[in-house]
Amino acid sequence: MLPLRTVTPIRARASLRPPREFPTPSASAIPTREPQTDNNLSNSDDNNFINFCQGETLTNGLQNEGGSCNGIPMGKIPSKNNMVSSVFTSPQNGDTIEADTDFTVSIQMSNFAPGTFTNADNTYYSAPQDLDGNGNIIGHTHVTIQDLGDDLNPTTPLDPTQFAFFKGINDAGDGNGLLSADVDGGLPAGNYRLCSMASSANHQPVLMPVAQRGAQDDCVRFTASDNGGNNNS
Repeated sequence: MLPLRTVTPIRARASLRPPREFPTPSASAIPTREPQTDNNLSNSDDNNFINFCQGETLTNGLQNEGGSCNGIPMGKIPSKNNMVSSVFTSPQNGDTIEADTDFTVSIQMSNFAPGTFTNADNTYYSAPQDLDGNGNIIGHTHVTIQDLGDDLNPTTPLDPTQFAFFKGINDAGDGNGLLSADVDGGLPAGNYRLCSMASSANHQPVLMPVAQRGAQDDCVRFTASDNGGNNNS
């Protein structure tokens, strides 16, 4: 039998080292998020602006050229994955077309349900934006062409009350987002800007869910020439 080993007990420490103390950081040393100083204060209302248009000329479904106040809710907003996008396929940027000759404007759209166009004379802005079963905005688009004058790249903003051609496209196109408008008689020789304006059913500009995004509309610049063109639209 092996002899028993004698175990010597460990002597307890006379004292324990006091816990390490860390200095309390000063308020100036704590990182903080600085408030943005370039934002303006938003208006707010406990009643959700239900009386915002009180005493004002109401839009009431009309295109009031002198201005008005519209109390209709903005409506349903699509998801980020359902934001509208558009691109002109004809004419394209930099094209030259034959002056005074019929041509067709074509625009390809995505995440949009075209073909709904209410009466603009008495239902203008009179109903909220709505979505279809796929979460896309229900509405239509417009195409507008303005004369740029002698310079294809002017530095003075164009007069929005003046346009050479305007068309609201109220059909569903080819069913895959391709829409078109015929410009009968074409345009006189000159420089032009073509832009789209996507709208909800009641003609209000489409509302998107986030601020930082690509544009929902497209613009191109082209020339109409008496010397022939490079676009066979």
